Amino acid sequence: MPDPSPLAPTLRDLLPLLLLSFSAGSLTQLTRLLARPGPPRLRPTLALAAAAGIAALTVTALTRAALPHPDPALLLALACVTGWSGPGILARLGGLVERQLGLRAPAAPTGRPQD
Repeated sequence: MPDPSPLAPTLRDLLPLLLLSFSAGSLTQLTRLLARPGPPRLRPTLALAAAAGIAALTVTALTRAALPHPDPALLLALACVTGWSGPGILARLGGLVERQLGLRAPAAPTGRPQD
């Protein structure tokens, strides 16, 4: 029976790249956190490392979608830089993508609401 999803072969082909990006981002953030003085707390350290991996995976996927044939070394470098920066880069990247797509909601007014 043929695969009904037209995206399945593409995702299957990208899986090794995305796993490598996730691993590179997570390991880079974990290295950064473990290099700090004092013993790190386990749960926040693992959460930040996982979030950095997700950020690196996202940046790699977006780069792969934007550039037809990016160099693998570029994708690995982006994953490591994103991992070092940590998960906060997703908020900045999300804002940029929203602005480019015209999805940015108008800024909420500051101060008290008018009656």
